[in-house]
Amino acid sequence: MMMSTEHRELVRKYGTIIGRILMGLLFFGGGLGMLFMQGPENVGLYFISIGVPFGALMAWPVIILKIVAGGMLMVGYRVGVAASALILFTLGTTLIAHMDPNDTNLFKNLAIVGGLLYVVAYGKGGR
Repeated sequence: MMMSTEHRELVRKYGTIIGRILMGLLFFGGGLGMLFMQGPENVGLYFISIGVPFGALMAWPVIILKIVAGGMLMVGYRVGVAASALILFTLGTTLIAHMDPNDTNLFKNLAIVGGLLYVVAYGKGGR
């Protein structure tokens, strides 16, 4: 199905904003879940169990990064910086915990990196 020029412009204007907010929500919600549902101590224990160096200490920086950078994406503040930080985080997470080709998180993470690269390239959207 072909999109009309008007529909394509509508998607460019609002779809980019909605997409950025949804990507931010993924990280923001995940960080809040780590903080309030799992708890930083349990996150640290999980990190240790999968071999993250200084796993117990890394829980807090990861939680903060996910909440802050995810929130920045959602509100449209310095989205290039936020998306770049989340790209590095997502690639690191993939290398540490999701390198098995049978792990669907490998491909999910690569797709997220692709979406974040669009944010870095095109900014907050809505033009």
